[in-house]
Amino acid sequence: MNVQRVYDDGLCMQCGTCEGVCPTGSVSLQWDLRVGHLLHVDEQSCTDCGRCHDACPGPGLDFLPDAWWRERNQGAPFEDFLGPWRHLWFGWSADPEVRYAGASGGVATTLMQTALETRAVDAVVAVRMSAANPLEAEGVICRSPEEVAGCRGSKYNVAAINTVLRRILDEPGRYAVVGLPCHVQGLRLAQRRSKRLRERVVLTLGIFCGLTAEPQATAVLARQAGLDPAELRDVSYRGPGWPGGMRLADRLGTVRRRAYPDYIDRGFMAHVPPRCRVCPDALAELADVSVGDAWLERFTGSDGVSDVIARTPAGERLLEDAAGSLVLQPASPEEMVASQKETYRVKRDVCRGRLWLRSRAGRPVPTYPGLKLSASAGDRARGVDDAVQERLFRFLVDRRYPD
Repeated sequence: MNVQRVYDDGLCMQCGTCEGVCPTGSVSLQWDLRVGHLLHVDEQSCTDCGRCHDACPGPGLDFLPDAWWRERNQGAPFEDFLGPWRHLWFGWSADPEVRYAGASGGVATTLMQTALETRAVDAVVAVRMSAANPLEAEGVICRSPEEVAGCRGSKYNVAAINTVLRRILDEPGRYAVVGLPCHVQGLRLAQRRSKRLRERVVLTLGIFCGLTAEPQATAVLARQAGLDPAELRDVSYRGPGWPGGMRLADRLGTVRRRAYPDYIDRGFMAHVPPRCRVCPDALAELADVSVGDAWLERFTGSDGVSDVIARTPAGERLLEDAAGSLVLQPASPEEMVASQKETYRVKRDVCRGRLWLRSRAGRPVPTYPGLKLSASAGDRARGVDDAVQERLFRFLVDRRYPD
């Protein structure tokens, strides 16, 4: 059994795990401007070993109290939406320049640089926009703090980071992986079967995720700015400063900027991968450490503050190692959930409605045992409204900016 059925059912999360773990190179993700990545399985070389299917997070994941992956949390308390946590903080880099350059305080950059500097890891898997194709996000292996700094900032674009797992399997060393919830889920499922991945990937840093976008969304923003997407030279979505903004530059030297979150409009959000809309893991619950913007009024006007969640002993050790490079303030579970008010709406209220709507349409639905995902009447209404808005604005945008 391979992942073709998952893809055909519309449950592909575009995380890249299937390609990364395939021992025969039979699974590949081919980049596409409109949707992101198209999955292809070479049935001639595929041996039906099942590794790609076993590591695929698309069909869902077990979130019950005794789920296998929670052994890493070693008894940490668990709360719906927050997931398992051992310590909660608001934090930012102690270096003003690093803080200003980051998307939300430079915490992720500081933690991964610390992991390299203390030799906790030999390399960090992160994501950057491709130099050859600035509309494509790609996973890269960083072996120096400078290379980590080159990957800072949010990427509001699908990224098949876990294709890099093939290199990790082939190249000995200790690795940290930075990714969205789907990437960490895929990694954990792959590690469950692969002893080599368990031994080599020793740290994971999860980035909070409301929704990501197809590359077409960025291409449309370029057209709105009067730029040809085919001529883009550089794309960045956040920073410097907080909350920062988008910067688009073409090969002629023309630069266009838009403030965040102004460009995250209905047209942009219409171009979200369908599977993202039914994913309830907002805060990367399977990671060692999770970070994301702290959207609280008291932090308005700052140079960026992150929610920081230590979930495992390995995550705690990393934060201890970085203690001199970070400023950390204790946070309560209530404060952390309040800082993610909009993300909660998307990943619980709307997500429950979209799951119900997908089920009513007779389409395959991912399952998440242990999470509270039964849709109320209000959730159903929100799901329907979200679906109508998505179709309407996708139609309007695509009609105005055809390929």
